[in-house]
Amino acid sequence: MKKYKIACMGDSLTEGYNIDLTYRWTDLLQKDLGIEIINCGISGDTTAGMLSRFQKMLLEHQPTHVIIMGGTNDLWHKLPDQFIISNIMAMIRQARHQNIIPIIGIPPPSYEADTTNASILFREGTKLALHIDMFREKLKQLAIEDNFPIIDFGSKMPDFYFLNDGIHPNESGQEFMKEKAKAALQTIIPEIFET
Repeated sequence: MKKYKIACMGDSLTEGYNIDLTYRWTDLLQKDLGIEIINCGISGDTTAGMLSRFQKMLLEHQPTHVIIMGGTNDLWHKLPDQFIISNIMAMIRQARHQNIIPIIGIPPPSYEADTTNASILFREGTKLALHIDMFREKLKQLAIEDNFPIIDFGSKMPDFYFLNDGIHPNESGQEFMKEKAKAALQTIIPEIFET
């Protein structure tokens, strides 16, 4: 069987913010599937930051597939959706140029995060939650139109799967995300499930 390796490019939702890293979704998925999964998440990163390190990551790890999930921090910083999507599209193009299959990660929703101490440069909690919902739908529509594989990490994800900040998944939320990834990968890479 072909050797598969999945790199996961993202922000804190990939890195595993404020949890024991052995419980983050990428590590749980690697344990479940028995294939190498590389976590390239950096907390606080934007899609511009992800794009700036993307090519180096591909060359260093040479994955067969890459899951690209970002945008939440961009939205918090009030960056326009089209800017975020153009960065994601640039990463998709770079992956395809290297014959690496890109997968769009649809980030989880936000449950009106507590951003009361944030400055005017940042979007308030309620507005952020609404904008993340709209952004999730735009990404899904993009994937449908351009026939990109996706993993919708937040579909039907309840609020009790999040830390108190309403943005970052807790350990139960990480398990939920792992199961979403596993279910999607059964269609995207069915070979890894063959015994």
